[in-house]
Amino acid sequence: MSKTKRKNSNYKAFSEENIKAAEKPSMSPDTKKNIIIWSVTAVIVIGVLLAAIISSIPRTYYVEMDFGGYGKIVLELDEEDAPITVKNFVRLVRRGFYDDTTIFRAQKDFVIQGGQDESVKLPAIKGEFDENGVANNISHVRGVISMARTNDPDSATSQFFITLHDSAKASLDGKYAGFGHVIEGMEVVDAIAEALYGHAINSMGFVDDADAITIVSAKVIKYNAK
Repeated sequence: MSKTKRKNSNYKAFSEENIKAAEKPSMSPDTKKNIIIWSVTAVIVIGVLLAAIISSIPRTYYVEMDFGGYGKIVLELDEEDAPITVKNFVRLVRRGFYDDTTIFRAQKDFVIQGGQDESVKLPAIKGEFDENGVANNISHVRGVISMARTNDPDSATSQFFITLHDSAKASLDGKYAGFGHVIEGMEVVDAIAEALYGHAINSMGFVDDADAITIVSAKVIKYNAK
């Protein structure tokens, strides 16, 4: 055999051996199925973890309340100081719960109060304030929105009040869950209070249903992560 033929023969043998060595057995259907299942599970787990991380980041929500002819206000809600309260309020806003409810109380230099629908049974939430064992850094100065409740510290559901004067903090701080501030339209709050003062049926400033002022709508207009 010539040198050329021997070289070609060796090359052919070398190539076939490498091709055979590089060949792998095909993957079984069960193995492919398991890989797909593991991959999908991993994606789901990662998604759940990311959602949990994102939801744990405190947000600032901005809610617009429309009082018809009186005008609109914008509330800035601080989830960092009162996470349970803010989540509850935002959930109700998004459900449209506050639409067509009323402001039915105005106590001079103290608060206006509203946001009740007696036809709907709502679960109570944890009271986020110092006397209930929960730290809350929001002081009840003028323009703060806070949750109304009964004597039970964990009885708040939907009713809220907005403070009219800085002096309110003396009796409210540490006892009620402040969760935000009026950042636009405090003059609207004052106008509502003035309109209700003359209709008060007791020293607490409550008015009859016919004299209450309607919340036409409430909606979340934006939110930001801290």
